[in-house]
Amino acid sequence: MKFMITFNHQEGVWEGLSEEERNRHAAQLGALIGALKAKGSELVFFAPADQAVTVRKQADGRVEALDGPWRPGPEQAGGYYIVEAESLEEAIEWARRGRFLTGSNEVRQIIDFPG
Repeated sequence: MKFMITFNHQEGVWEGLSEEERNRHAAQLGALIGALKAKGSELVFFAPADQAVTVRKQADGRVEALDGPWRPGPEQAGGYYIVEAESLEEAIEWARRGRFLTGSNEVRQIIDFPG
């Protein structure tokens, strides 16, 4: 089964880390990237949320492009990775391995539709 795991960070946390904490985080991230690549997966990072543009269809039929993320708040999507896992529990373990800072990871199974 394939799972997409998004990682969401709380705005400003990275900026508040010491250089030592940032280096430790970078080492953990490097190990995760290596493990993902060994499994044939890839990690994708997003630009900061303040650079996002949301395209939304309004009830009256207009389609607008709005500055900013689609869900405002202190926790924003930082990127995602896709893993092959035997079960949801295994995918959750990957999410745990990828949780270095405050924030959350969302795990969703990818559904293959025929045709």
